[in-house]
Amino acid sequence: MKEEKLNLKSDVSAKEAFVKLLREKGFSEVKIVSSPADIIAIKEGIKHYFEIKFTCKKDKYFGAATLTEWTTAIKNQSNFKFVIAKKNGELWKFIEYTPKEFMEFNTIPPFKTYFNIILDKKIPKKQNKTKKSIQLTEERLRKMENFLDSLKII
Repeated sequence: MKEEKLNLKSDVSAKEAFVKLLREKGFSEVKIVSSPADIIAIKEGIKHYFEIKFTCKKDKYFGAATLTEWTTAIKNQSNFKFVIAKKNGELWKFIEYTPKEFMEFNTIPPFKTYFNIILDKKIPKKQNKTKKSIQLTEERLRKMENFLDSLKII
């Protein structure tokens, strides 16, 4: 499994509130991380994963889950939870879903690519890519299209 990385950005207050709740429920070694889920914690010697999805919406929530989150969820179905976090005034509400339960709310959209262009250059200079990014080529584009088409057949 990938190394756990500290996450210092989004949804910090929701994650901190859920960490407090986990400690109250008897979890130990509770940490906010960025991968493979938002929070990891130990209970009865078992590592648990919690992916926090924060919303301010009241009725319906549209969001996303990454392939990294889903891969971890499927490999750890008995100890992985997707958690919807909502705040009502000063009170937090957390709704936990198993991977199987959460899957019922998910769809796979057409793939997309990301571009990063320096606007003051006529010909964009190649930029450093992250370790996770893959350079787009015509062959990879065809593979993505074929794979997405194969999912539609099922």
